[in-house]
Amino acid sequence: MSLSRLIARIIMVPIGLFLAIMAASIFLGFALNSMAPSPGMYHDPAAENMFAIFSGFVLVFPLGHFAFYPAILGLIIAEIFSWRSIWIYLAYGLVLSFFITHSPNEPVDAMAIAIDIRAMAAGLIGGFVYWLIAGRGAGIVKRSLDNKPKSL
Repeated sequence: MSLSRLIARIIMVPIGLFLAIMAASIFLGFALNSMAPSPGMYHDPAAENMFAIFSGFVLVFPLGHFAFYPAILGLIIAEIFSWRSIWIYLAYGLVLSFFITHSPNEPVDAMAIAIDIRAMAAGLIGGFVYWLIAGRGAGIVKRSLDNKPKSL
């Protein structure tokens, strides 16, 4: 096992998780901003985009707070079993975002369904960003032990 590969995984997993939560939050900020009653609320597209980005940065804290431990658990399992498929990370982001934003006691109406769909789309974005940064090389420590050259 190479120490440099181990250090790279230890660095890349938290960076990938942070950027995945950040991307999902910014996407959710834009998605929730599109649900505003009047689309031209500010009469300035630049101001609306800045508001959506700012609200995305504000959403990072609660979403990151609730998503951190379940995400770490899933990422540790993915590292142990060397799961590198994009579909695993997309599915995990989808399921994780649904359980974070969906309340079992909320009424089933059009607004709740719209928010849940936008949150699940944000989970797909987060899963993709994590896979792009750190998921493609999952299990590299285990792989380096398996690919060790055999002596003659």
